[in-house]
Amino acid sequence: MLRSPLTMRGKGRAGIGSAVALALALAGGVAAAPVMAQAQEQPNYTPSRGFNRVYQPVAAIANAETGDFAAARAQLAGVQAAVENADDRFLAGNVTYVLGLKLNDQPLQQQGMELMLASGKATAAAAAEMNYFLGEWAYEAQNWARARQYLQAARSAGYTDGNADGLIAESYFREGQVAQGLSYLDGLIGQLVAAGQPAPEAWLRRGQAVAVQAGDAAEAANWSARLAAAYPTAENWRRAMTVVEQMQTPDPGAYLDLLRLMTLTNALNDRERFARYLDAIDPRIMATEAGRVLAAARTAGALSESDPDYARIKAIVDERAPGEPADAANYAAEAASAANARPAVNAADLYLALEDFAKAEEMFQLALTKSGVDRDAVLTRLGMAQVRQGKYAEAKASFAQVSGTRAAVARLWSAYVDSTA
Repeated sequence: MLRSPLTMRGKGRAGIGSAVALALALAGGVAAAPVMAQAQEQPNYTPSRGFNRVYQPVAAIANAETGDFAAARAQLAGVQAAVENADDRFLAGNVTYVLGLKLNDQPLQQQGMELMLASGKATAAAAAEMNYFLGEWAYEAQNWARARQYLQAARSAGYTDGNADGLIAESYFREGQVAQGLSYLDGLIGQLVAAGQPAPEAWLRRGQAVAVQAGDAAEAANWSARLAAAYPTAENWRRAMTVVEQMQTPDPGAYLDLLRLMTLTNALNDRERFARYLDAIDPRIMATEAGRVLAAARTAGALSESDPDYARIKAIVDERAPGEPADAANYAAEAASAANARPAVNAADLYLALEDFAKAEEMFQLALTKSGVDRDAVLTRLGMAQVRQGKYAEAKASFAQVSGTRAAVARLWSAYVDSTA
């Protein structure tokens, strides 16, 4: 922005001197009006003789503290019509912009900036700032493509004030170009990570929200995992779980593994999900784990000891839990000679529920060598057993092999590994 009025040092070509610097400053918010700040040094401008005759009277009014600025505005068309060269164009834009400020007329300010940019005579710093404000104004006018053009020019010129990156990404989203916007946002995050800086939580949440709104289940799961990995709060894990739960519709086994992750991250806190967890494991089959779920539900306030369901399940747990280690050992013995993977999977699942993670890993590895194995299910739980032993590199490798409907759940477990880094 012009930091002080135009200074007229005399008449004619030699008296024009240098135009006042144009240096914009972000006032805050989208399309905020520029505010006064220190001037930047500008080169001298040499207007054509014909242009100067029309320009000087208008510049004199614009230069004054008070005056008939509206009358000067009426003369701008003549000033712009008299432009013969780049210097003329810059000065015409300069006086147009100043009068726009005096009249609090944003379209006039915009016109002035556009003329100065078109002249090619603005300093690099001033051009960058002008591009930024023109981009903000175009964004406010919902001219998304034009906003990106200006904002990207500002960013390329090194302008760092304001929020050019965020506005560029949002321009894609608001234009309905979700894939392009997410790709742009991903690129920004990649630049930060490469520079050793964390991705802003708001950016990750925005990516998640946009993907969910667009109905893109794969992208929604991806951004959910990235959010939880970078900012592993219970709330973000809960958000991630809800996204996968609602958009992926995991099968019962995958949903159980999702609930296990949510319990591990202290994100499970509602009665309905605790009830579904207990149904999925079946206290008659995995009584020891059911006992832990009951305790977690009680701690979260989702169940109380006076609750009939609590008392019923607790009775089953107390009866069956003591015999589970022997059951697991029997399955393991059967698995050693079985051609089918089922005994090994049964043993592994029960060891996982018993929190004997080393033995669970052994049995899941064995299951992968047998026929009839559900590789995606076994690889997911193999990774879970490895996570619980702190074998993070091995767990990441296991999760990376999971495909199909279980991929989203495996991705969240892999995000949990990342969150521990």
